[in-house]
Amino acid sequence: MKRILKVSLSAFAGLGFLALTAPSQAGQAASFDFVSSVAAISKSNAAAARNPRLVQIASHMASQSASVPHGAIRLRVIPQVGAKAVRERIRWRVMTYGKDENGRRHQVAEVTGAAPEISLPAGWYVVHARLKDKTIKHPVEVTAGKTFKYTLVKQ
Repeated sequence: MKRILKVSLSAFAGLGFLALTAPSQAGQAASFDFVSSVAAISKSNAAAARNPRLVQIASHMASQSASVPHGAIRLRVIPQVGAKAVRERIRWRVMTYGKDENGRRHQVAEVTGAAPEISLPAGWYVVHARLKDKTIKHPVEVTAGKTFKYTLVKQ
C-alpha cells in the first residue's frame, strides 16, 4: 500500500511566508525547502476527496522546492486628509484576509515603525495599525512584483 503525506495549504502558505521574511527584492520569487514532517496516512485519498484544500505528497519525496511569488506594501498613517504622516511609533500587524472555521483571522507578520515596507506572498490581507489611542484596520492587496503604498487615516 502506498503511503501518502497530507499537508494543508494554510500550513504550506505559512512556511512560504516564513521563508519570505528574509530581505529580498519585490517581484522576485523566493525559494524555500519544504520538508515533510506530517504523519503518514494510508486513507488520504478519501480525506482529499472530502477536503479539496489538501495537497498530497508521496512519502518517498523527502523534500520539495516551491517558488512563491511575492510583492510589497508600504504603510503609513495620517491624522486627517491632507496632513503629513504620523511619525510616532506604530505597531503594525498583518492578518489573513480569510477567517478560519472559528471566525478568526491569523497573524502573518508584525512590525513596529512609522512607515514600514513589508514583503508578503501575493494575496489579500487585513492590516492593523495600533497607535497610542486607536487601532485602525484596513484590507490590502499584495500583487506579485509590485509595491503598493497604503495610507490609513486616523479619525
